[in-house]
Amino acid sequence: MSEIIDIFQSDILGQFLNPRRRLFWGYLLSAIIIALLWLNLVKKINLRRAFNTIFDPSVLLSKSSRADMICFLINRVFLIICRPVLITQIFIATAIYHFLHFQSYIPIGLFETTPVFISTILFTSCFFLIDDFSRFALHYALHRIPALWEFHKFHHSAETLTPLTVTRTHPVEAILFTLRSAIIQGSVIAIFLFLFGQQLSLFTILGVNIFVVLFHGLGSNLRHSHISVSYPEAIEKFIMSPAQHHLHHSIQKEHFDKNFGVALSIWDKMAGSFQYSSKQELTFGIGSETLEYTRTIAHMYMLPFKKVFNMRKKIFYQK
Repeated sequence: MSEIIDIFQSDILGQFLNPRRRLFWGYLLSAIIIALLWLNLVKKINLRRAFNTIFDPSVLLSKSSRADMICFLINRVFLIICRPVLITQIFIATAIYHFLHFQSYIPIGLFETTPVFISTILFTSCFFLIDDFSRFALHYALHRIPALWEFHKFHHSAETLTPLTVTRTHPVEAILFTLRSAIIQGSVIAIFLFLFGQQLSLFTILGVNIFVVLFHGLGSNLRHSHISVSYPEAIEKFIMSPAQHHLHHSIQKEHFDKNFGVALSIWDKMAGSFQYSSKQELTFGIGSETLEYTRTIAHMYMLPFKKVFNMRKKIFYQK
């Protein structure tokens, strides 16, 4: 029983108590404050009405939102069970670090005399940029590769957006993102340790990369919400606004495959998938397929496998 309680505290409650997690209560609180200020100062809505808008029960208690809550719990249990067999960041970092010792082209500690302050800035910046690009790249692949798109529809089937929608991912996608994190972050850590030595450290707040704290503290949870906060175009060219991500969830054809970026929008500019936020009313989901995918929770989890199987079977018979 004590083990179950520990798992509940670390893996479920921990999502709201750990500042490394997007759903950390502090980030949720900052998102509420930003939404209140946006509705009051920009949309000219009085604070009482703004508060009621943020906590609109028709959104927070909708069928889609209730599905988010159930998927959150199911996915946490799934990842707890799978954790022992998933590749970890430490494993990747250790393997690459030792592998680098077998090559002779780049000497170990090449930049170990670099001042700690400069090496910390370099490590923090590279860690954030490479990690953010890898998130963009995997998200791009989830849309562009038909078999992966069937699993990513699980996330896009949400018809209302709440902070918990970020956890509304099919386990196949969750595994891909977990492996992405381990491989990319582990690789960056190993390479920098090899080149800069043990002086290496990240700029952190509460033990978390400062860029991650800024991203989440400045309203990342509004990306999945019904409060469409946009930035001036000069900023949206570089930083992805919540309203730009809302457009990514839109069912309108002109918004398909746009704004894959997480924190930065520069990757979308390079890939030709960038679009500024829109003031028009948006409808979320996957169009006519939404009802098919969200018939039941079990259906949401099993349908992608069926779709991919039929897709592969069709290719096989065509050969």
